[in-house]
Amino acid sequence: MRLPVMMACMLMAAMSTTTIAEPYVGFGVGSASYQVDLAGGGSYDDSGAGFKLYSGYAFNKYFAAELDIYSFAEASAGSVETSPGSGTFVSAMASMNGVGAYAVGMYPVSKKVNLVAKLGMLRWDADLTVNNSTASNDGTDAAYALAASYAFTKELLLVAEWEWFNTDNPQVSLLSAGFRFNFR
Repeated sequence: MRLPVMMACMLMAAMSTTTIAEPYVGFGVGSASYQVDLAGGGSYDDSGAGFKLYSGYAFNKYFAAELDIYSFAEASAGSVETSPGSGTFVSAMASMNGVGAYAVGMYPVSKKVNLVAKLGMLRWDADLTVNNSTASNDGTDAAYALAASYAFTKELLLVAEWEWFNTDNPQVSLLSAGFRFNFR
């Protein structure tokens, strides 16, 4: 019982000691990596361009809440052998979009560098095509991210981020770089 009370007191103290509450917006562009299980058997891995737009609110220099909009673009394979030596080939394509909501933890390493961890949920929609058959899949799953930012000024930051989404088919991750603007 004492540990949760102590943790709550530490959290409230951390939130009350800094008063830099500020909204922010940003974007990231990078590589979305797909792993798709094909309906006819087999799987394929591919990557395509992906981007995101996001908006958030930093309560202080340690905690923020964020909303992200993703377009994971399209990944496709002209022909994939369903199993080695089978002689059966399929063509496949996957595209995916999503909206994520995150709790963000930030650790300032210096005045210019922050390490960031995000935990949240992603609502996603994917279109899968195998040969001439098309299917859709969607869901709401856990999302995780690790990032680092470098502040050119108090308002403009460079952000590099790796995000992983606990989706079932396709599985996807995003490695991106972009900019964030803090409203002060």
